[in-house]
Amino acid sequence: GTLKEVYMKLSISILQVEQVTQSYVDWYSNEEVVRYSDNQYRKFSFDGQCSYVENCLQNDDVNLYGIFDDTTHIGNIVISGLSSHHRKAELTYVIGETNYWGKGVASYAIANIIQIAKEEFDLNKLYAGIASGNIGSGKALEKNGFVIEGTRKQHLFYGGNFFDAIDYGLLLNG
Repeated sequence: GTLKEVYMKLSISILQVEQVTQSYVDWYSNEEVVRYSDNQYRKFSFDGQCSYVENCLQNDDVNLYGIFDDTTHIGNIVISGLSSHHRKAELTYVIGETNYWGKGVASYAIANIIQIAKEEFDLNKLYAGIASGNIGSGKALEKNGFVIEGTRKQHLFYGGNFFDAIDYGLLLNG
């Protein structure tokens, strides 16, 4: 079988404070991981990530899910805006362990969140924004039925270059 079938046992679950590891914190000091993210402008620490996870657990508007391969934490996917009167929420995600890139992990996590958005939260719409250079992220959204709703020209500045912000949306009720 493929690498995916043989080695990956993927799941997502609400991230708990005791699941914060130094490896997780270290994702954000990897230039590849933060290349198309505002996280490149932030400072990360173990205590800071523990506080972030705790804040997400307390916040009814946000669900932070860890993405796991068996017991290994390899990424996060966040759904925010859950209390919106407009029944829409935003998706953000990171696959922090770069050896998992290109293996369908983000697509898997997005597919799971779509189900949760429909079944648990009765949302009408999910949306996500990416930088124009972030090809993998766009592919993961498109595989899950997201469509480009708009482009904001030279809206983001990463690594000394301007990128367009590409807005994706998915209507959950057809």
